[in-house]
Amino acid sequence: MSEFCIYVKVPLYEKEWCEHHFGKPCKFPSQSNINSVIRHFLRTTPKGCTPRQQQPGELAIVIPYSSSKHPRDYNYLSIPGREAVSEAINDLFTIHMFEGLTDPGCRKVKLSKLILDWMLCNGISQDNYDNMRQKFTRIKEAYRKESDINISRGYKHENN
Repeated sequence: MSEFCIYVKVPLYEKEWCEHHFGKPCKFPSQSNINSVIRHFLRTTPKGCTPRQQQPGELAIVIPYSSSKHPRDYNYLSIPGREAVSEAINDLFTIHMFEGLTDPGCRKVKLSKLILDWMLCNGISQDNYDNMRQKFTRIKEAYRKESDINISRGYKHENN
């Protein structure tokens, strides 16, 4: 493990989720897709650049150790690199959220209760409820619009 970190901007609910599951700073599993993305985009710090400091609201991530890209030397992420890491985190978050909220055994439970419970179990503050509901609704609507698949059929009081 290295002591070097990178910092990426993610929505607050994703930051809370990451810190809940992967610690603060976040240490993703060694063989994870996110670490692969990080390793791909890591560079040596360009001449004249000072190491980037964490900005308010950014997620701190421990740079994974790699014998070919030692974190002592490779600890710089460009803007596109930070965006790619943010996208990988969003993908993982979305998959986890989607799996947690589409359990067929819970179809008769109010969607609002499912979302609030999922947030509680995943370290996300209730202040983010509207963002979570909107994100889940967008996913459902995309499936419905693009493939005519209704993944939410049967939810009790779907708009609550």
